[in-house]
Amino acid sequence: MIYGRSLFHIVASLIILHLSGATKKGTEKQATSETQKSVQCGTWTKHADGGIFTSPNYPSKYPPDRECIYIIEAAPRQCIELYFDEKYSIEPSWECKFDHIEVRDGPFGFSPIIGRFCGQQNPPVIKSSGRFLWIKFFADGELESMGFSARYNFTPDPDFKDLGVLKPLPVCEFETGGPEGIVESVQITKEGKASASEAVDCKWYIRAPPRSKIYLRFLDYEMQNSNECKRNFVAVYDGSSAVEDLKAKFCSTVANDVMLRTGLGVIRMWADEGSRNSRFQMLFTSFQEPPCEGNTFFCHSNMCINNTLVCNGLQNCVYPWDENHCKDQTAS
Repeated sequence: MIYGRSLFHIVASLIILHLSGATKKGTEKQATSETQKSVQCGTWTKHADGGIFTSPNYPSKYPPDRECIYIIEAAPRQCIELYFDEKYSIEPSWECKFDHIEVRDGPFGFSPIIGRFCGQQNPPVIKSSGRFLWIKFFADGELESMGFSARYNFTPDPDFKDLGVLKPLPVCEFETGGPEGIVESVQITKEGKASASEAVDCKWYIRAPPRSKIYLRFLDYEMQNSNECKRNFVAVYDGSSAVEDLKAKFCSTVANDVMLRTGLGVIRMWADEGSRNSRFQMLFTSFQEPPCEGNTFFCHSNMCINNTLVCNGLQNCVYPWDENHCKDQTAS
């Protein structure tokens, strides 16, 4: 169980995204392109012992046409508790279709919904099942109210009560790039980033050549604690390591190929001290979209790869076009 509240063990990030507002017409409220606008609201908060965030202008009335999204992130082996102050008022409506607060159990707008709240009664205490909560505050064009003040703090994740305090994680980052390459979990110990008994949170940054994108294919993959994402996973990010750029996350028995839309891929491996037998090996291939240039090979899957990758013994195309007929070419 985690007892301390050190900066390392309890970290929170409150990420504010700026979206759009809405207006209503008569008794119905309809979003229109003429009145939609992107408006900044909320604050950026990072406190070791939790924090507070409020609706704009609280405790005065919040302004119209606002949509704010807050993402709270706890440290590994921590959960989040969210408390709303009793001084709370959000325009009431049937099923909270107009002004409202929406809370989801995870880091995304499609994470499982916990509840949608409005009216004069503050929401009950909300507890996350893991490290993230996603909170949206929405206000349309009319009938503003006082809004809300919310406080969050962190508690030990009960799923890890038998594992004790998580020791400080070692710094574990790798940089690579080029036409192709391999990233793999054995690099962690081979390059001295961590011992075989330490929990790790490692990132591999893959940079493709200019005007190129990245195709990722798993050559080997196994999670020691399969289907326990809190204990071990391999994640793929497209463009940065920010949570909103998460492309895929694997913690079960299967890991699929991933096609990135940018030239920067980030591979992240999390394994606690009881999951260090988890492993992966991944081939990355830089490619350009057709029409293919003279020094490239057309993969017949909307990919042009470097000619040097043809018949190199590795399948760099989605289908093995680059390795077909290689024996015939060698014989001739």
